[in-house]
Amino acid sequence: RDCLLSRGLGDVYKRQAINASELGLNAMHVRCLHIIASTSQCTANDIVNKTQRDKAQIARLVKELIALKLINKCASEHDKRCFILTFTDQGAVLFEKLLAAEKYVNDQMCKTLNPKQINDFLNTAQQMIKNMQ
Repeated sequence: RDCLLSRGLGDVYKRQAINASELGLNAMHVRCLHIIASTSQCTANDIVNKTQRDKAQIARLVKELIALKLINKCASEHDKRCFILTFTDQGAVLFEKLLAAEKYVNDQMCKTLNPKQINDFLNTAQQMIKNMQ
């Protein structure tokens, strides 16, 4: 629920809350950070598969996140050709701020809605997403 509700409408508030534009972050950077946080032993290929973006675009995003000192890239113990992406301390702090900002946006968007209204909206939005696949 939270992720779907905060997409789109909440981007402005999230940007304000974490000063994303000052850091040079865009929505794809934020999406990559979420994937890294939620994927054990995350690789750039995991991000490619989950976002359905081309490898070159994801490689650029990863390089930018490394340059911003938000993530590290370390060789996998199991396969030295594979690089595992992890948060730096700075990246972990930023990600926690991002989660707090998303929670704030979700709370604001839902504050006058009852649970049935929220569930109806989510069901409709999910159906619309399925229709586009």
